[in-house]
Amino acid sequence: AINFLIETGTLLHFPDTSHGLRNLYFLDPVWLSECLQRIFNIKSSKSVAKNGVIRAEDLRMLLVGTGFTEQTEEQYFQFLAKFEIALPVANNSYLLPHLLPTKPALDIHGLCHQTTNTVQRVFKMSFVPVGFWQRFIARMLISLAEMDLQLFENKKNTKTRNKKVTIYSFTGTQRNRCSTFRVKRTHTVYWQEGLFVTFDGGYLSVESSDVNWKKKKSGGIKIICQSEVRDFSAMAFITDHVNSLIDQWFPALTATESDGTLLMEQYVPCHICAASKSEENERGEKVEDAQYFNMEDCVLTAIELDYITCPNHPSIPVSLQELVPELFMTDFPARLFLENSKLECSENENNVLGQGGSGTVIYRARYQGKPVAVKRFQIKKCKGSPTSAADTMLKHLRAMDAMKNFSEFRQEASMLHSLQHPCIVSLIGISIHPLCFALELAPLGSLTTVLSENSKGSSFVPLGHMLTHKIAYQIVTGLAYLHKKNIIFCDLKSDNILVWSLDVKEHVNIKLSDYGISRQSFHEGALGVEGTPGYQAPEIRPRIVYDEKVDMFSYGMVLYELLSGQRPVLGQHQLQIAKKLSKGIRPVLGQPEEVQLYRMQALMMECWDTKPEKRPLAISVVGQMKDPTFATFMYLLPCRKQSSFFSSQGQEYTVVFWDGKEDTRNYTVVNPEKGVIEVERMSCPGMKLCCQLKFQNALWAATEDQKISVYGLQGMCPLKTPQKSLDTPATVSCFLVMPVVKKNSYVVLAGLSDGLVAVFSVSQGIPGDNCSYLCSHTANRSKFNISDDDPRQNPYPVKAMEITNSGTEVWYSNGPGILIIDCVAMEISRRLEPFSAPSLITSIACNSECHGEEVVWCLDDKSNFLVMYHVATYQLCARYFCGDCSPLRDMFTIQQPSAAIPATAPIKNQAVENNPLADMSIMYSPEVGTQILNHQDSLTDYCSVSSYSSSPPNRITPCPSSLPSSPMSSSSAPLSTDFEESDRFHELKPSPDDDAVPVGDNTEHLQAVKILPVKDLIWIPRRGGDIIVIGLEKESGTQRGRVIAVLKAGELAPFGALVDAALIAKDTVVCCFQNENTEWCLAVWRGWSSRDFDVFYQAYEELGRLETCMRKRR
Repeated sequence: AINFLIETGTLLHFPDTSHGLRNLYFLDPVWLSECLQRIFNIKSSKSVAKNGVIRAEDLRMLLVGTGFTEQTEEQYFQFLAKFEIALPVANNSYLLPHLLPTKPALDIHGLCHQTTNTVQRVFKMSFVPVGFWQRFIARMLISLAEMDLQLFENKKNTKTRNKKVTIYSFTGTQRNRCSTFRVKRTHTVYWQEGLFVTFDGGYLSVESSDVNWKKKKSGGIKIICQSEVRDFSAMAFITDHVNSLIDQWFPALTATESDGTLLMEQYVPCHICAASKSEENERGEKVEDAQYFNMEDCVLTAIELDYITCPNHPSIPVSLQELVPELFMTDFPARLFLENSKLECSENENNVLGQGGSGTVIYRARYQGKPVAVKRFQIKKCKGSPTSAADTMLKHLRAMDAMKNFSEFRQEASMLHSLQHPCIVSLIGISIHPLCFALELAPLGSLTTVLSENSKGSSFVPLGHMLTHKIAYQIVTGLAYLHKKNIIFCDLKSDNILVWSLDVKEHVNIKLSDYGISRQSFHEGALGVEGTPGYQAPEIRPRIVYDEKVDMFSYGMVLYELLSGQRPVLGQHQLQIAKKLSKGIRPVLGQPEEVQLYRMQALMMECWDTKPEKRPLAISVVGQMKDPTFATFMYLLPCRKQSSFFSSQGQEYTVVFWDGKEDTRNYTVVNPEKGVIEVERMSCPGMKLCCQLKFQNALWAATEDQKISVYGLQGMCPLKTPQKSLDTPATVSCFLVMPVVKKNSYVVLAGLSDGLVAVFSVSQGIPGDNCSYLCSHTANRSKFNISDDDPRQNPYPVKAMEITNSGTEVWYSNGPGILIIDCVAMEISRRLEPFSAPSLITSIACNSECHGEEVVWCLDDKSNFLVMYHVATYQLCARYFCGDCSPLRDMFTIQQPSAAIPATAPIKNQAVENNPLADMSIMYSPEVGTQILNHQDSLTDYCSVSSYSSSPPNRITPCPSSLPSSPMSSSSAPLSTDFEESDRFHELKPSPDDDAVPVGDNTEHLQAVKILPVKDLIWIPRRGGDIIVIGLEKESGTQRGRVIAVLKAGELAPFGALVDAALIAKDTVVCCFQNENTEWCLAVWRGWSSRDFDVFYQAYEELGRLETCMRKRR
């Protein structure tokens, strides 16, 4: 029905996908014509459309009151460009062709004088297509503006004699000829069917031409280039634009008429004849017509010679380098022409690396002693002159084939020459005889080869998660660079991705290659059916305008290859594959919990969406992949309704959910390593669980009725009758296994809800009959002189326990304090006061600091402070506030144990110690975020934070684990220590204008939940779902902590709050989310060390540095 309405003109619709034009359906064509009338009514004036160019904001003003909105204006602008009503000439301006004059505003013919320093080119056309001149002028304005910009960037300090003059560089250098050619523009004139540029020493002219071709009137294009230094490389610049415009937008001109004659032919007038004709005209002598060389003849002659003979003056050869400069690449600098004597290339099968389109072959070769890849274009030589019609046709076919090869060679070489990026293969040089160019040689071949070699025996991600992320990032970085230069790759696939290294420490692992069919979009999209079936976007169809989103579709297919190790096969025939892709059928990949690169898999599906407007831009993907969340977030696994969650200690990859009570009690076992639920809702009647411990082949299950049931585990068999049942005076709140005393024997500590610690001796997996208890209340009163009415004597549950000091001590929570058990004497020996009542310590963890000494971290539920103790001296070394809204790059000072706050001071003198905020200053700066500083910290420490980004980069001494420099480039600089020691004890007062840390009910999502010692880092999950990652580093003998990453997956927002977290097998972090319906969801993260983060950050920091260096070097 819609097609019928479109065919009858009742409804207007255009299938172009560029900028989402196909999403608009015009219900009222009359209304649309009225909208267009607003544009046609514009008069060329200085205020609105000077020189026929209108600013985008002025064009938007014309939409006011028409019904177009901000959401549809981009499609409307694309509609205007489709019909050449308004063509983009920059990001913020449009050309209105109807405002251009029909004739030039000055007498250009009076400025032109035919001399021997002039070359011409004539395009004979049976017809000039509608829109040709409009699009050509728009392209020229864009190209000239880009040349202005490049010149401004490269020659900022160049002094010019005339400030109003603009320099254009056509780089017409060649061996044994002039150096880089530059023109100083003095006038630029364009009208409806022409463009004219004058400069010191010559001019360029492109205009419509009606020429008497053997008494047959026909339209055409006439191009004139004059140069006093006889450098006609500007002719190549112009003809490139004409030919690419015709090939892409007006391919009908390349066809033939019914009698076999070409619809378009190129002719090159002999410039020597033309100059003589001009002189004879001036003297009034008889004039002979100048010789017009057919372009086919020039191409066939250029295969063997660099000159051609004119019948009017056979004794004076005509230089083809001047006549057809584009064939001899005269716009290329001399340094890029290969010296054939230094090129070692043998065309045998052993050296073949691959084949390209149009019969091109890529060989392994050596140039100047270094390995290179040579792409050879095959051109057949034409023997003798044609003597019959068959010979003439054969000559024509050979000429067409040669012209096609020359065209593809020039296009790809020119594009490679203009690209300077570490992820784009570099051009070594070019050669005309033979026709070839040399490229960097990839040591490992294509990505297709590498994946096929590494995917054997691997289900997913055959190259490993870190290398896969780096390769995917470098590919999209290269794409973003191409798109920034308005280039559409059109043929992105694993075959065109060359691999340099598989070492994750290398800065560049891959490079993009093969730009033979790439297109320049000129802000207007592109036409043409290009690409490889399976990688080709479904919107690429004849006469359909598309944009850079086609590359993002291909990128999605490449991501599929990286994740699966397989090619995206959807059929054997191109039509079959295209039909499936247009219907939304895609290659099948495993579930996210199997692939375990959640963000990359989601990006893959977003990129290969059938609708181009739903695919992301390459530059936005680059931003996404700079977030470490992209690589560390493995998957999420919904686990339905459950009551409680418990993790396993040691190297086991299991977590257990319990649900229900009495007869309905059941358990679910999840394997985070494989992302599977191994046991689901297995019945195990009994009271509701409050705590669990799995160690070796035993499972200790503590229930609410103050009992502990010890089960023997045999494989995945269901839990049956417990081997032993133990009674406790209170419910168990946590378990801890002590180090092995002797073979098959160990000790289990059970922290109770009333503050007691039960001690069970276990032999052969069975606890003994005797049980002893450690009483926190008694120790506080008798050893630490804490009276019964002190809030610290409340019956606090034991929330956390941790083995420290090489297994000789156990630190456990006692309300706001920590009690330390001497494991040898099995008695409470010391008390620490990290917090004050009513705070309750919820998590304790142990790891090593920069010098390799043990430290203990503890966290409370009220102040939200992270506190660090030095184990050997029991001294408090650092505090960090975990409630910062933007914690990235936060830093905190770590005091040396000898200078730290005494943690064992007399109890009566700990008023300041009991108030965690009393000795703190909260200070904020936009450069480094919120800083929590002890009043005992030095003024040096705070001033160091302020000067953080400007200090010399060679002062840092990293930890042995090599803490990453920073997620931001400025963070790689160290702290300054240029202040005197006498300032160390100055008290710091926050400025009244400083942003204080927010306090209130809306900060619950910032509450830290647990401390996870992941390798050499500390991970702090918060209720809002994000994870603060803290690393330690040392500088000039002092240590500090720094937030090196904040991990947050927005995909987890619908699953409620983060309520628990666990470190599984030392390399996997599992975060548990629970919503209001008690439905649980596991978020599984890859447990990175500081080295992993360092590799990740350097992946884009070094790439950016290399790109900058290449741009400056150019």
